[in-house]
This record gives sequence, C-alpha cells and structure tokens, in this order.
Amino acid sequence: MSNHTKPVPEVRRLLAVCAHPYDATFALGGVIAAFADAGTAVHIVCLTHGRRTDAVPRRRLDRARDLGRASRHIGAEDVTLLDHAPGTLMTASIDELAAEILDAGRDADALLAIDATGPDAHPDHVRTMRATYRAATRLGSTLYAWTLRAPQPTRGQQVLVVDADRERQRAAIACHTGLPADDPLRSRWLNHQQREERLIVLRTERVLSPVATRADL
Repeated sequence: MSNHTKPVPEVRRLLAVCAHPYDATFALGGVIAAFADAGTAVHIVCLTHGRRTDAVPRRRLDRARDLGRASRHIGAEDVTLLDHAPGTLMTASIDELAAEILDAGRDADALLAIDATGPDAHPDHVRTMRATYRAATRLGSTLYAWTLRAPQPTRGQQVLVVDADRERQRAAIACHTGLPADDPLRSRWLNHQQREERLIVLRTERVLSPVATRADL
C-alpha cells in the first residue's frame, strides 16, 4: 500500500493515455507508479510507436519492448500500443482516436493524460488529450491531466498535488535503452525531480456538463 503523504485520488481502474512511448515514463511515470502503489489497476494505451519515423524498422520494435519492460516497473498491468505512424495523429479524427481509447479501457473509472492546454503543447499531445477527453465524456469517467504548469485559479480548474514515486519512475526510464543519452527529453526530466506532481481535474464523473477546456473546442 501507499505511504505517500499526499496520496493520489482513490481510483479502482485507471487508463493512462499517451501519444508516445516515452510519455508513459518520463512524464506520467511517477504518477502512474503512485496510483499503482495505492492499489489502482493501471493500464496504458500509447497511440504511436514514437515521435518520429524510424529509418531502421527494428527501433520501432525495440521501443515497444522497452515500454513493456518500463510499464512493469511503474506497476502498470498491461500496455496497448496502437499503430498510428509518427506525425499522423493530427490526421486521425477525434472520434476515431476516442473509439480506440475506449476499446482499451471501457471499464476505467478514471483516465490520465498529459496536459496540452498550453500554447507550446506538442501537436500529438493536443490531439491525444482531446481524444482522451472525448473518451472520458463517453465513459462518464474522471479525467486527470499531468501538468508542469503553475496553477491558474482564473481557469476555475481543480488542481491536485500528489506525491510521485520517483524510485520506480527512474527504474522505468532506465528501460529506454534506445534513447540517446543526450536526448533533450532526458535533460528536461532531470530538471523535474520534485517529490510532488500536479494533476488538473479536467472532468469529474459527478458533473452534469463536462468542464469546458480549450483543448476540446
């Protein structure tokens, strides 16, 4: 059981949705591990095999293998890796992506994604968050968004501060053997080692009308 002083919300089954394999560990890994520590059954669905097209097809298989290994370190029960080609998420319809997310987690009572409401959000993250919001609305489930941005009270959104499990996250990140040591993703993560993480509550199962966000417009 969890010993965190700022525990994650009580969730029976969580579906973590990410655009790229590295998102599940470098971004969401500490939070996923914290949910798993608390007894939540966590499942991951990743929409693509990477951020860019591979010149060597083998690297695609290596990333899939690495994500499978990494997911076990952060306590996820399984991973669904979809086959959208890198750079093509913006051409897929929101309904299509939402349907694929639903297929991976129809019994989830909460979903987790990366916050993509900022002006500098990656296009794949924007598309993934919009599709995840659509899926959460159809399920009637809560949607949490992991964020690095400071809370913005004027937006009227609830922000939860929770303890991350950095030890398990580090073990998961070590599984990504194909990511170069000088990749900017590694340095960005090394600059974010605080004990706490922030989750924006984008949608709760108790509201009659989903909370409107720019990402769903």
